[in-house]
Amino acid sequence: MEHITQSFTDLLHKIAKEQKFVDYNLDIKEISSGGANYTSKLFAVSIIEGSNTLRLFCKVAAIGEKMRAQMAKIYETEHYFYTNLGKIIRNIEDQCEVPNEHKVNISKYYGSNTKLNEEVMVLEDLTAAGYEAYDRFKSIDWPYAQAATRELAKLHASSFAYAKHDPEGFSVVMEKLMFDFKMEDADMKVYMENMVKKAISTLQNENKTKVQNYFDSLDVKEFSASFKRSRRLTVGHGDFRPSNLMHKSLDDGTVDIKIVDLQTLQGGSPVTDLIYFIFTGSDEKFRAQYFDKLLDHYYTELSAAMKRLQLNPDEVFSRADFDYEMKEKLPFGLTLAVFTLPVITVEMENAPQVDESLDISKFNVEKTSDLYAERLNGVVNDYVKWGILK
Repeated sequence: MEHITQSFTDLLHKIAKEQKFVDYNLDIKEISSGGANYTSKLFAVSIIEGSNTLRLFCKVAAIGEKMRAQMAKIYETEHYFYTNLGKIIRNIEDQCEVPNEHKVNISKYYGSNTKLNEEVMVLEDLTAAGYEAYDRFKSIDWPYAQAATRELAKLHASSFAYAKHDPEGFSVVMEKLMFDFKMEDADMKVYMENMVKKAISTLQNENKTKVQNYFDSLDVKEFSASFKRSRRLTVGHGDFRPSNLMHKSLDDGTVDIKIVDLQTLQGGSPVTDLIYFIFTGSDEKFRAQYFDKLLDHYYTELSAAMKRLQLNPDEVFSRADFDYEMKEKLPFGLTLAVFTLPVITVEMENAPQVDESLDISKFNVEKTSDLYAERLNGVVNDYVKWGILK
């Protein structure tokens, strides 16, 4: 089977021995992300010995040199989280005696390989525990949005605590994760121009000129710089959308969320993750009913998480700080929608193929869906309503 390398099987055998398996079999099956993953081939692996079975989820690097140049260090970043940063966060939570149910909720890590072009990440198989991916063709609902932003708030608050406990160490992490948006790269310029054209052709007539004027006046350097500044820097997920979360509905009607796909961690403002989640996961109807409520919920959860980590929200990241950054960075949601919604809403048969030829140009989806048109027009309607598009 393609992408099952010797280093992949060697790692699985190493994990089996660490988990006390002796006379065992490996059952390896490739699985599909349904058009939601573009960096890795995915595998479900069972280590079987008699009645004892350990079920694992594995990601194997699947992009070529051109995409690697455009998305440097994505595999290294996830490895870094599970082997370093995640442990630091857990130690801080333990020192602050944060209850287990309030700790950052991530998958159990079993091992990884970081050799160039053979990268592998092995985690627990969450589907075996009843978790599933959210249907990317459906708008998020309120219970799901509540749970997801609660987890996001915990992740952000843990960064604030890290900065307090070890300012020098946190500065090193910020330097390591500070992402450089290569928006002036030739391939990226072509991609952006094509996406804007696609958006304009999809919009209702009364909004075409407004959106065209917005992108004609977009200062890409300032747009990129806005991600690198914040009244309080945090480690953000960078791609916080329903496809990168796993959820399970509980008997009491609430939702349990685990954060996955930590390849795009980046330093910046906490609100960019929140905006990203809203505009990649919701429709106009949801935002009309819940947008303000979700902002309030996120900050309430962020404040509670900070207090559990022995931080004073008014000193660390106040509601005034949050409101300021939401106002400053809200236009990001419009730009984000134009650049990402074609891929997020694409039908599986029209999705970019994950292989070594994949590069940024392949995300210029030729055949967009009706859902793309609906979602994009909804986003533009909101930005007109908010007075950002004029």
